[in-house]
Amino acid sequence: AEREFLPRILRLREVSAFATPSTWTVDTDRGPTRFVLKGEEDIRRVAPDVLLIQDSHGVQYLIREPQRLDRHSRRLLDRFL
Repeated sequence: AEREFLPRILRLREVSAFATPSTWTVDTDRGPTRFVLKGEEDIRRVAPDVLLIQDSHGVQYLIREPQRLDRHSRRLLDRFL
């Protein structure tokens, strides 16, 4: 069951800094959450339109079609890609 836990990020609300480590505040399909991104290498492109983000505790978050996120979310995400 633990391996199947893969929340999907719907919106990025805030990023504490544009350097890592940074704290991300996001809305997911399972509710709002905060996590720490240790390094930019923890954001991986697994398909042309799918990103996988791993937090400091090993929890993975999915972003499908990042280009369809709202403008604010795309701007925050682009700083790390």
